[in-house]
Amino acid sequence: MVTSRPVTLVGRGELLAQAGAELAAGRSVLLWGPAGIGKSTVIDALTLPPTSLVLRAAAAEAEADLPYLALVDLFDGVLDGPKPPPLPPHLRAALDGALLRSAVPATPQDQLAVRLAVLELLRGLAVERPVLLVLDDTQWIDEPSAGVLRFVARRLGTVPVQVVAAERVAQGESPARADLCPPPCAELAVPPLTSADVSDILRDRFGAGVPRHRLHRVYTASGGNPMFAVELGRSLQERGEVSPTGPLPVPDRLRSLLAERLARLSTAGRSPLLIAAAAARPSRDLIERSGADPDGLADAIEAGVVTAALDGAVRFTHPLLREMVYADARTEELRWAHGRLADVVSDPVERARHLAAASSTPDEALARTLADAAATAKLRGAPDAAADLAALAADRTPRDTPDVAAVRRLHAAQYAYHAGAEEEAHRYASAALRDAADRRTRVNARLLLIDLAGQDQSGIAPLLDAAYGDAVDEPDLLANVHLYRAQKAWYDADRETAMAELKRAAESATESAAAERLVEVLSWQGTILGGPAGDELAVRAGDMAHDLPLSEETVDARHMAALRQLFAGQVVDAERRIDALRDAVERTGTVRELMRVLLYAANILARAGRCADAVAAGHACLRLYLDVAPTPGPALIAAATAEMYGGSVSAAADLAERALAESLSAGDEDWLRGAYAIGGQVHQMRGDSVAAVELMRQCYDLEQRLSRTDPSVLLWHADFVEALVAAGARDEAADVLADVRARANRLDRRVVLLGLDRAEAVLIAATKEPRDGVAFLRAVVDACTEHPYPLELARAWHTLGVLERRAHRRAAARSALSEAVRRYEAIGAAPWLAIAEADLLRLDGARAAGLSDTERRIVELVRAGSTNREIARSLFLSIKAVEANLTRLYRRLGVRNRAALARVLDTTPAD
Repeated sequence: MVTSRPVTLVGRGELLAQAGAELAAGRSVLLWGPAGIGKSTVIDALTLPPTSLVLRAAAAEAEADLPYLALVDLFDGVLDGPKPPPLPPHLRAALDGALLRSAVPATPQDQLAVRLAVLELLRGLAVERPVLLVLDDTQWIDEPSAGVLRFVARRLGTVPVQVVAAERVAQGESPARADLCPPPCAELAVPPLTSADVSDILRDRFGAGVPRHRLHRVYTASGGNPMFAVELGRSLQERGEVSPTGPLPVPDRLRSLLAERLARLSTAGRSPLLIAAAAARPSRDLIERSGADPDGLADAIEAGVVTAALDGAVRFTHPLLREMVYADARTEELRWAHGRLADVVSDPVERARHLAAASSTPDEALARTLADAAATAKLRGAPDAAADLAALAADRTPRDTPDVAAVRRLHAAQYAYHAGAEEEAHRYASAALRDAADRRTRVNARLLLIDLAGQDQSGIAPLLDAAYGDAVDEPDLLANVHLYRAQKAWYDADRETAMAELKRAAESATESAAAERLVEVLSWQGTILGGPAGDELAVRAGDMAHDLPLSEETVDARHMAALRQLFAGQVVDAERRIDALRDAVERTGTVRELMRVLLYAANILARAGRCADAVAAGHACLRLYLDVAPTPGPALIAAATAEMYGGSVSAAADLAERALAESLSAGDEDWLRGAYAIGGQVHQMRGDSVAAVELMRQCYDLEQRLSRTDPSVLLWHADFVEALVAAGARDEAADVLADVRARANRLDRRVVLLGLDRAEAVLIAATKEPRDGVAFLRAVVDACTEHPYPLELARAWHTLGVLERRAHRRAAARSALSEAVRRYEAIGAAPWLAIAEADLLRLDGARAAGLSDTERRIVELVRAGSTNREIARSLFLSIKAVEANLTRLYRRLGVRNRAALARVLDTTPAD
């Protein structure tokens, strides 16, 4: 943590003003240009907001392979401050591990937890005052840190965090690091200085040391690059006059100029300088422990190559000097420096990197060290660094053990896959497959290549066939291959083959005692089988998973068991399972697993009548998805559903609209069904049955085409039937009702029957008389004193009250609506409570609104779904008279269609 002070800067007034204006407007700033153009100097000269917390990091090429080094520079001091922002324990543990403040965790650390920790840390810091991150030489920021900064930049939103960054960009190229800056970001090229500006700099530095008649030549040769100009001026001052016809050093000779300066150093001064260039964190102590003469550093300090701080830290006066020293060293010198550093550094990842740089000779001991360091990097949540180290381990493996090298290359592929480096993962996996003689390595490499194929499964059949051939007689391998074959069959809509492959996978997993694989297979069987038999399998898998360590497979099995119990109406058991699983996952800090648990917890809690808890879970899930997942469609659906149960209609509508857009963009038809359903339900709640039907028809079509027939998975069919009735599509409503009821009976999904009875009552009231619908539904609610889903029973009472009102039985309507209000209040179903209270007010609302008896009766029949011809027949009016009355009502009440008219008398907003 640092403060800043303005400095005088030649020729950069306009750029400073522009950058300052961008910062004042709340934008981030990326300064870019070639080496030496003055990006760092401009940053140092910026007048930074005095009220902001300024955190700095400066990267270097020699440090680019060390994971999270930039994060250490930025945040190490923050965590030691008097009042560091509180972080959840699992996030604080992840951040401490990445910053080397605690021991390497005993279990693999989720790199997402590190990213979320930094995001939450910045959010916490920004509560007190705005935060400004200053990132110099972003092109050398280690990739794990860069990944975190990109992640954070995309998700900060309106949080007051800005970035000022500098990036080295070669001539003719464009900047590539703007994604480290929260948007909006102004990308400002640092231009060359004018001839007058260069002359001012040289005069200020060297006085008369550079003759006036040479100033223009220096400017021309430097191209306006201030560092080049200064170095050229220094050379001229030291060499004296040069021939007018002789060449001046130009930028491509800057390396030679630096080499000449370094050549004047004593032998004792060269070795500590090289150690400093090769080290991640050069210091006097490290140089001394490396065996170099620390006193020799004085020559480099006197020459202006490095500085030494009071705390012992050694820093090059310009990053380019460090890279130059490193690049100019001979191979044997570099190996010497890295070898010395490997002997004294304690961090296993850094030590392994030095060992690899110290020797390119294959050596099994070195290869094992690199492989162990790769595992350590993975534990720290840096799979990208782990992939590099594992690849080095494979390269250093002796040539006479190609199988061992193939295994290590496969590990590199797996690390790269988890890091999202698909190109590298594919290359490493392909190399492992090419070189491996061991069947196990080949099978796992092929299965990884299948994973890398993603949604495009068209070319994986040869891989699956070859993997199956290699897996013969190896039960654990066969379990994996059969599972992949089952997934491919399900992808191809071949349910019979999928179930057959899952049966074989289960047999192989049982034979090989592969418990986690068996759990995964059983869950898949339950998913595909469906119905009570599928429920039984899923619950069995969940019970097995409960006794196993938490992993992606066991977490999925446990929440699937909870869902299946929910679908079967065993809500108390489903609640118990999901609550226990959520507690366990939150304690471990596994972010991806927590996302999935919250996704389904929101649904379970909502149906259980814990509406406020459902809303909280839905939004917690959405926040994680927005922070982590590339497409948040599932979480938007979960949050929209929770809002529909216990939040507000307006929030549910906004989330549903976003869910539909995200699901369409992702091309995910399974979740698209949910988006269509929730979108239609929200429209129906708002009284727009026509819009509701439009979306729900698409959901119904998808359901039929994908053979997703279980009506308990998404509770929307009853609302579809009611929307069809309100839109005048009664025959279609009857057909849908019959179809869904038959499916519910076949699959023993009794939990949906109450909703279907409610919809049937609405259909009866529209096709016959309201009193007929009342009689049907009254018998249903009288026989149903309780229901696993409390909202379903409350809605049945609500509909009964509406139908009683249409039947002109106001006392009975008031009683039923009051019961609905009581039940909505008990479970915290806020949006439904508002609608029911509005319906209570509507009992006397028509007369209060000044409607005539004829108009009031027309409105009642419209609400019942009657067509204009049916209204005319019921009221003994002409069709034109009905149309004229409706037109006047539309104009008077400010509505445009029959659907909106259905709620025209609401005096309380629905949300």
